[in-house]
Amino acid sequence: MKICLIGGIYGKGGVRTSYVKSTPETNLEAGLRLAGHEVTTLSHYDDVQFAAFDITHVHHLSYGATRLASDKSSCPFVFTAHDASQMNGVPMGLAQRLAMRYVLSRADGIVSLSMAEADFQQSHYPTKGALLETIPNGIPDELFPLLPRTKPDQRPWKILFVGQLIALKGCDLLLRALARISHPFELCLAYQTDLLQAELAELASSLGIAKNVKFLGKQDPAQLAALYQTSDLLILPSATEALPSVITEAMLSGLPFIATAVGGVREQAAGFGYLLQSRTTDSLALAINTVLDRYPEFAKTADAMSAHARSTFSIEAMVKKHLHLYERIAARGPARRSGSTLLDTTIRLAVRRQGQGSKLTMPSAITEPT
Repeated sequence: MKICLIGGIYGKGGVRTSYVKSTPETNLEAGLRLAGHEVTTLSHYDDVQFAAFDITHVHHLSYGATRLASDKSSCPFVFTAHDASQMNGVPMGLAQRLAMRYVLSRADGIVSLSMAEADFQQSHYPTKGALLETIPNGIPDELFPLLPRTKPDQRPWKILFVGQLIALKGCDLLLRALARISHPFELCLAYQTDLLQAELAELASSLGIAKNVKFLGKQDPAQLAALYQTSDLLILPSATEALPSVITEAMLSGLPFIATAVGGVREQAAGFGYLLQSRTTDSLALAINTVLDRYPEFAKTADAMSAHARSTFSIEAMVKKHLHLYERIAARGPARRSGSTLLDTTIRLAVRRQGQGSKLTMPSAITEPT
C-alpha cells in the first residue's frame, strides 16, 4: 500500500525535526515501513499529488488537512486531530472551529485517541459517513524499562515535569503547589519550548523555591528515559491534553504520576496514578502530599501499571489498527468529498494562497458545511 503521512513533525520534504526523535507520527511511520508498506512523509506545506497514494493520513489541523479535504483527487483521506482543547473547555477561535468542522465533514476516516474524544467529535461535528476508529498512540516501550520504586531515605523527593513551558501545561500551578507541600523536593523540568522559562524562574524565586527547581531544557531520548528512571513522581497539571505520551512513558517506567483528568487521560491512566478533578493550587498540593505520604501504595502498582501500558499502548497494536482502517477505507474509496461544491472551490483557492504561511486561517466568507 502506498501511504502518505502528513504532520507537523515533518519539515520540508518530509524530513524529521533534528531534535524530536519519537512522536505518534514517526512511530506510525516506522511501524508501517516495517510492515512492508511504501510510506512517504511530508510537511503540511509540501506540494503533493494526492492521486499518487492509496491513502493519505493527515495529523493535526493545518494547511495539509484543509487542502486534502477540498482536493478533487480520488485519494482516501484519514485525519487525526491530536488536539482535545475544545472538549476540555479551552476556547477555540471561529476560524479553527470552522476549519475543524470542514475537515471532519470530508475525512473518509477519523482516528480518535480516546473514546472520550470520539464521543465529543461525533456529538459536535458532522462525522456521519466516515469510518471511525479509536486508536491510542503507541510508544516504543524498549526506551522506557520498568524500574520498581522505593521511598527515598536521605534525599529530597525527585519530581519531574515533561512538556512545553506554555500556559496550558500549568507549570505556574505546579510551582505554587510545590511551595505549599510538607516534603523536601527537587523539581526537574524537561521541555522543548521555553516560552515561559524566564517567567517561571522568576515565580520560583518569588515563592522561595528557586534552589529546588532545575530548568533542564531539551532532553534527547536517552536523557529523558534516564529522568523517568531516576525520578519519584511525574506531574502533568495541564489544562488540556488529548493523550499525553509522557503519561504512557511514566506508566511504562513504573513511575507514579499525578495528572489532570482531561481529554483521554482518565482512559489512559486506567485506574493508576492520581487524577486531579479540580485544577487548583490547593488540590494539586493536596495530591502531591497524598502521593508522597502514601508512596509505597502507589509504588507497588509499578508492575501492573507497566504491563498495562505495554499491552495497551504498543506500536504493534497501533500500526495493526491503522492498517485495518486504511484497508477498509481503500476498499470503499473516498465517500465524503465531491470536490465540486462552491465551498470546496473556495477552500482550494484559499489554501493555495496561504500555503506558505505558518498558521491556518480561514477566510470570513466561508461558512460551516452542512
